[in-house]
Amino acid sequence: MQRGFIRMILSTAVFLCGFAVMAPRSAVAQDDLRAASQVIQTQKKLYIEKLMELTPQEKQAFWPLYDEYQSGLSKIRGELIALTTNFIQTQGFLSDAEAIALLNQKLRIDADELKFKQSYVAKFMQVLPGRKVARLYQAENRFDTAAIFELYRNIPMVR
Repeated sequence: MQRGFIRMILSTAVFLCGFAVMAPRSAVAQDDLRAASQVIQTQKKLYIEKLMELTPQEKQAFWPLYDEYQSGLSKIRGELIALTTNFIQTQGFLSDAEAIALLNQKLRIDADELKFKQSYVAKFMQVLPGRKVARLYQAENRFDTAAIFELYRNIPMVR
Protein backbone atom coordinates (compact mmCIF):
# COMPACT_ATOMS: atom_id res chain seq x y z
CA MET A 1 0.00 0.00 0.00
CA GLN A 2 2.72 2.50 1.00
CA ARG A 3 4.87 1.64 -1.99
CA GLY A 4 1.98 2.16 -4.42
CA PHE A 5 1.05 5.46 -2.78
CA ILE A 6 4.62 6.73 -2.98
CA ARG A 7 4.93 5.62 -6.59
CA MET A 8 1.66 7.35 -7.58
CA ILE A 9 2.70 10.65 -5.98
CA LEU A 10 6.18 10.50 -7.42
CA SER A 11 4.99 9.53 -10.89
CA THR A 12 2.74 12.57 -10.96
CA ALA A 13 5.46 14.85 -9.69
CA VAL A 14 8.08 13.44 -12.07
CA PHE A 15 5.61 13.87 -14.94
CA LEU A 16 5.32 17.56 -14.00
CA CYS A 17 9.09 17.82 -13.65
CA GLY A 18 9.51 16.34 -17.12
CA PHE A 19 7.72 19.27 -18.69
CA ALA A 20 9.77 21.73 -16.66
CA VAL A 21 13.08 20.08 -17.55
CA MET A 22 12.35 20.08 -21.27
CA ALA A 23 11.89 23.86 -21.26
CA PRO A 24 13.88 25.06 -18.23
CA ARG A 25 14.08 28.67 -19.33
CA SER A 26 10.33 29.05 -19.41
CA ALA A 27 8.80 30.75 -16.36
CA VAL A 28 5.84 28.37 -16.60
CA ALA A 29 8.18 25.37 -16.67
CA GLN A 30 10.00 26.62 -13.59
CA ASP A 31 6.65 27.11 -11.84
CA ASP A 32 5.73 23.52 -12.77
CA LEU A 33 9.02 22.30 -11.32
CA ARG A 34 8.43 24.22 -8.09
CA ALA A 35 4.87 22.88 -7.89
CA ALA A 36 6.06 19.31 -8.42
CA SER A 37 8.74 19.79 -5.77
CA GLN A 38 6.14 21.09 -3.32
CA VAL A 39 3.89 18.10 -4.00
CA ILE A 40 6.78 15.75 -3.34
CA GLN A 41 7.80 17.55 -0.13
CA THR A 42 4.23 17.63 1.19
CA GLN A 43 3.70 13.93 0.51
CA LYS A 44 7.11 13.08 1.96
CA LYS A 45 6.28 14.92 5.16
CA LEU A 46 2.98 13.04 5.47
CA TYR A 47 4.80 9.76 4.86
CA ILE A 48 7.44 10.58 7.49
CA GLU A 49 4.80 11.67 9.97
CA LYS A 50 2.91 8.41 9.58
CA LEU A 51 5.98 6.21 10.02
CA MET A 52 7.59 8.12 12.89
CA GLU A 53 4.82 7.68 15.49
CA LEU A 54 5.99 10.76 17.41
CA THR A 55 4.67 11.77 20.81
CA PRO A 56 3.27 15.32 21.12
CA GLN A 57 6.50 16.43 22.84
CA GLU A 58 8.66 14.83 20.14
CA LYS A 59 6.60 16.47 17.39
CA GLN A 60 7.16 19.90 18.89
CA ALA A 61 10.95 19.48 18.86
CA PHE A 62 11.23 17.34 15.73
CA TRP A 63 9.35 19.23 13.01
CA PRO A 64 11.29 22.51 13.13
CA LEU A 65 14.55 20.54 12.99
CA TYR A 66 13.21 18.34 10.19
CA ASP A 67 12.18 21.43 8.19
CA GLU A 68 15.70 22.84 8.65
CA TYR A 69 17.12 19.49 7.51
CA GLN A 70 14.92 19.41 4.42
CA SER A 71 15.85 22.99 3.57
CA GLY A 72 19.54 22.08 3.61
CA LEU A 73 18.93 18.95 1.55
CA SER A 74 16.94 21.01 -0.97
CA LYS A 75 19.94 23.25 -1.57
CA ILE A 76 22.20 20.29 -2.26
CA ARG A 77 19.58 18.58 -4.40
CA GLY A 78 19.08 21.82 -6.32
CA GLU A 79 22.60 21.31 -7.64
CA LEU A 80 21.64 17.80 -8.72
CA ILE A 81 18.50 19.07 -10.46
CA ALA A 82 20.57 21.66 -12.35
CA LEU A 83 23.12 19.01 -13.33
CA THR A 84 20.39 16.61 -14.44
CA THR A 85 18.57 19.33 -16.37
CA ASN A 86 21.75 20.20 -18.26
CA PHE A 87 22.36 16.53 -19.01
CA ILE A 88 18.82 15.98 -20.30
CA GLN A 89 19.24 18.92 -22.66
CA THR A 90 22.19 17.10 -24.25
CA GLN A 91 19.89 14.10 -24.86
CA GLY A 92 22.71 11.93 -23.54
CA PHE A 93 25.26 12.94 -26.17
CA LEU A 94 28.51 13.80 -24.36
CA SER A 95 32.19 13.62 -25.16
CA ASP A 96 34.36 11.44 -22.95
CA ALA A 97 35.62 14.51 -21.10
CA GLU A 98 32.08 15.85 -20.59
CA ALA A 99 30.87 12.46 -19.34
CA ILE A 100 33.69 12.22 -16.78
CA ALA A 101 33.15 15.83 -15.67
CA LEU A 102 29.44 15.08 -15.20
CA LEU A 103 30.25 11.91 -13.24
CA ASN A 104 32.67 13.80 -10.98
CA GLN A 105 30.08 16.53 -10.33
CA LYS A 106 27.46 13.90 -9.45
CA LEU A 107 29.83 12.11 -7.08
CA ARG A 108 30.72 15.41 -5.38
CA ILE A 109 27.02 16.20 -4.89
CA ASP A 110 26.44 12.70 -3.50
CA ALA A 111 29.35 13.17 -1.07
CA ASP A 112 28.01 16.58 0.01
CA GLU A 113 24.59 15.06 0.65
CA LEU A 114 26.05 12.20 2.69
CA LYS A 115 28.12 14.60 4.83
CA PHE A 116 25.05 16.76 5.38
CA LYS A 117 22.92 13.78 6.43
CA GLN A 118 25.64 12.57 8.78
CA SER A 119 25.85 16.01 10.38
CA TYR A 120 22.16 15.83 11.34
CA VAL A 121 22.25 12.48 13.15
CA ALA A 122 23.53 14.11 16.35
CA LYS A 123 20.98 16.93 16.01
CA PHE A 124 18.11 14.47 15.64
CA MET A 125 19.49 12.50 18.60
CA GLN A 126 18.97 15.60 20.74
CA VAL A 127 15.20 15.48 20.13
CA LEU A 128 14.46 11.79 19.45
CA PRO A 129 15.52 8.40 20.84
CA GLY A 130 18.03 6.44 18.74
CA ARG A 131 15.48 4.00 17.31
CA LYS A 132 13.36 6.86 16.00
CA VAL A 133 16.38 8.55 14.45
CA ALA A 134 17.22 5.27 12.69
CA ARG A 135 13.57 4.96 11.61
CA LEU A 136 13.65 8.50 10.21
CA TYR A 137 16.68 7.72 8.08
CA GLN A 138 15.05 4.46 6.93
CA ALA A 139 11.86 6.29 5.95
CA GLU A 140 13.83 9.01 4.20
CA ASN A 141 15.80 6.38 2.30
CA ARG A 142 12.66 4.50 1.22
CA PHE A 143 10.98 7.65 -0.04
CA ASP A 144 14.10 9.01 -1.72
CA THR A 145 14.87 5.67 -3.39
CA ALA A 146 11.40 5.58 -4.91
CA ALA A 147 11.74 9.20 -6.04
CA ILE A 148 15.14 8.58 -7.61
CA PHE A 149 13.85 5.49 -9.40
CA GLU A 150 10.92 7.43 -10.86
CA LEU A 151 13.17 10.29 -11.92
CA TYR A 152 16.05 8.30 -13.40
CA ARG A 153 13.96 5.86 -15.38
CA ASN A 154 13.11 8.79 -17.68
CA ILE A 155 16.64 10.09 -18.11
CA PRO A 156 18.64 8.90 -21.14
CA MET A 157 21.89 6.98 -20.75
CA VAL A 158 25.14 8.65 -21.80
CA ARG A 159 25.84 8.03 -25.49
